[in-house]
Amino acid sequence: MSVCLVSCTKSDTGTEKLSPGQTSGMAPDFVLKDIEGKDIQLSSYKGKMVVLEFWATWCPPCKATIPELIALQNKYVGKGLVVLSVSIDEGGNLTPKLSAFSKENKINYTILIGNEQVSKAYGVMSIPATFLIGKDNKIIAAYKGYVDNLEAIISQRIDKNL
Repeated sequence: MSVCLVSCTKSDTGTEKLSPGQTSGMAPDFVLKDIEGKDIQLSSYKGKMVVLEFWATWCPPCKATIPELIALQNKYVGKGLVVLSVSIDEGGNLTPKLSAFSKENKINYTILIGNEQVSKAYGVMSIPATFLIGKDNKIIAAYKGYVDNLEAIISQRIDKNL
């Protein structure tokens, strides 16, 4: 797997949109393995809202977003929200590496092992890249880079759409 288009960035506004065509419309469907080896298909979450984040273990802004995603998962567990994070880490033995990272950071949401095809489908050019997907699998919002108060910003949108 090679994702050469990705680099860490920080968004000054927190509302910077990703590439045209990826900020609205249907979320591209995918099937990726989680860190337990199970196939996860995005479209299987139709009827729920999804926070989808592309990230990597080596990315400081991505690491700073983890508490925000944990807070979203805690706040909306059982209320129709799913948090999925797509790791774009490269190299062998990703599953043990991501499992250890998840435990170390007390991550309570699903971590998926990404690939270049999925990153390209979402127009990911930098990480973290965060998408809010509605119950109908349409993209409601997309953010690139680290977003201050991401949990509060996304919570407002979730509350309007749940």
